[in-house]
Amino acid sequence: MLKHISRPILLLVGHKSKLWIIGIIGLVALMGIIGVRFITYEPHAYLSRQASLPVNAQVVDPSIQFEVETVKPNDAGGDYFVNYRLKREQLRQEAKAMLSKLLDSTVEKSKAQAQEKWLELSSKIQREEEIENLLKLKGFEDAVADVFPEHVTVIVYAPTLTPHERDLIQEIVVRVTNVSLDKITISSKK
Repeated sequence: MLKHISRPILLLVGHKSKLWIIGIIGLVALMGIIGVRFITYEPHAYLSRQASLPVNAQVVDPSIQFEVETVKPNDAGGDYFVNYRLKREQLRQEAKAMLSKLLDSTVEKSKAQAQEKWLELSSKIQREEEIENLLKLKGFEDAVADVFPEHVTVIVYAPTLTPHERDLIQEIVVRVTNVSLDKITISSKK
């Protein structure tokens, strides 16, 4: 008479089979961890070159990217410069949204005009940022610049400006924009 032997199931499976089972269980666990990480992953914002549109804007061409400036309240400069940049960025986004629709136009004249305006806006943004960054590098706590075809306006965070500071601002603006000195407006804001 055969005696029935009661053994745990893992002992009945051969040594190589145990390794396969452990490997498959490990692989399933690893895939589960990766899946959870993938689902809950939030990418870090890369704001210096990443596109940004208002919440209600429709993306017309996802290959077109915009530059966004992150602004934080400046305890020393108050909210004026923050609000100025936010409003400026809002107006830029609205202009870009309108231009992006025209860029998809089938009318070549409209498309060419939109491309020209897009390049003008991009150049304006680049020159404004360059002026603002150079002023900060020269020691000004905060500054905003508006570059137009015929004139430039610069507002710096300071109670007053010395003649030397005005000359420094003018030098930077002329170097970046090639506009004449009489077309530069400089103000201070505390």
